[in-house]
Amino acid sequence: MNHVDANRLGIVGATLMAGWHAVWIVLHAAGQGQRLMDFVFRIHGLESDVVVQPFDVGMAAVLLAVTAVTGYVVFSVSGVVWNVLTAWALRSRPSVASRA
Repeated sequence: MNHVDANRLGIVGATLMAGWHAVWIVLHAAGQGQRLMDFVFRIHGLESDVVVQPFDVGMAAVLLAVTAVTGYVVFSVSGVVWNVLTAWALRSRPSVASRA
């Protein structure tokens, strides 16, 4: 079991989350947001009165910032948890020297 660099994992998470939402921002800015939302609800077997608001650059920037920070926090905490659990698992294993 390998040690994970929690900071790097956080950066990867921030990039993935912000990147995914950047795709949404491009679609929204191109006027395709409502079509996408209608499609997403339909494939999930849902019907909704969700209305996509007009594109706002400021809110798009807020969306990117919030998702990047959230991605960083969630992924870096996951890295820390992984490292703690890995260390715990290694400590609870009998060592090779004690088996001899």
